[in-house]
Amino acid sequence: MVQLIRKMWPLLVLGFLVNTAYSVMWPLTTIYLHGDLHLDLVQSGLILAAYSGCNVLGGYLGGVLTDRYSARRVGVGMLVGLILDAGAGFFWNGLIGYPIVLVIFGLLTGGMLTLITAMTAQLSHLDGRLFNLLYIFINVGLVVGTASIGVLYHGSLRPIFALLLGCYVLAAVLWAGHARHFEQQASHQAVYETAAKSSVASATPGRLSRVQLVVILLSLVFMWVTYAQWMSNVSVYIQNEGLGIKLYSTLWVYNGVLLIVVQALMAKFGRSKGLPWQILVGLVAIGSSFLLLSNLSGVVILFVAMTLLTIGEAIYVPGVPALINLYTVGNEGKYQGLVNAFSSLGKALGPVIGGVVIAQFSSFPMLFWLCAVVDGLIAAGFLVGVIAGLQKE
Repeated sequence: MVQLIRKMWPLLVLGFLVNTAYSVMWPLTTIYLHGDLHLDLVQSGLILAAYSGCNVLGGYLGGVLTDRYSARRVGVGMLVGLILDAGAGFFWNGLIGYPIVLVIFGLLTGGMLTLITAMTAQLSHLDGRLFNLLYIFINVGLVVGTASIGVLYHGSLRPIFALLLGCYVLAAVLWAGHARHFEQQASHQAVYETAAKSSVASATPGRLSRVQLVVILLSLVFMWVTYAQWMSNVSVYIQNEGLGIKLYSTLWVYNGVLLIVVQALMAKFGRSKGLPWQILVGLVAIGSSFLLLSNLSGVVILFVAMTLLTIGEAIYVPGVPALINLYTVGNEGKYQGLVNAFSSLGKALGPVIGGVVIAQFSSFPMLFWLCAVVDGLIAAGFLVGVIAGLQKE
């Protein structure tokens, strides 16, 4: 694992920098739109919908562009765009400026994260450990980004955009200096795999059918719809239980630390052969966290549920792009773009659907029970629609 980090550190650090910037912006959006710009919840919701839609579109377009053009040029172009966007946000973050900056940020960030995932896919066929390492660095970025908010944000967005500018300038320098080397490595990898296919046909995985691919992508949407409840409505649940928002923050710090530990173990021991079962176990663990919350309450239960959620996330989330990559050689950008786009769609829909359920039933246990059922159905569909077909091959 250490050798892999030494070899791929520029790509891993790039993922860290881009996700740090992303993780600083998205938690502030609702607070700033509603609390500082004094927009009502409907207006804020429309802006967030536009942002989420652009994030989904950017994820898909980033993948298509990476397949058709030089990844180095596409990446530099998007990072320059993000630098200009952050610079505009530093000076222009009022009622008109901030929504425009936010929408552009969503589009370019979605594209950049897809490019990083696509390059990881091109470099890691038949070995999913690089995905696990990338996920570790991305989650370190998540922890650093969210922790930075309390230090930097005191009513002004200028320190936030200054941090974004620093991240993007470093990322642009890093990518411009190392992207060509990664493109050459990816080209050599493709040649090696083509030779391996012709000489050892029995060792080459098959391809995912259209039905299998649809099942996997839909599992991403619905999993993130349920997971998003932890990022939104669980905070309200904790406050209603009289436990305080500090506990909610502590739970996410625990989530970040545990993710890094589990992913470090996965990167050391994980192999491609067990990816379908890894994904299934991850889905069951995520569903179990909601099943626990639907029946029990209290601080200990919240930490146990977060443990199940984190373990499930740590083995499911990097497992999906690694599985798709293993069974879809070629057009990595397109397929990884679909992974990011469908994930973003689930994250966007989750808080809205959760809010509707709570408004309809006035019951958090009902919301958690429905999430457990949804994750259970996803797991069953994945077992029948994906694993069964791969076992036949």
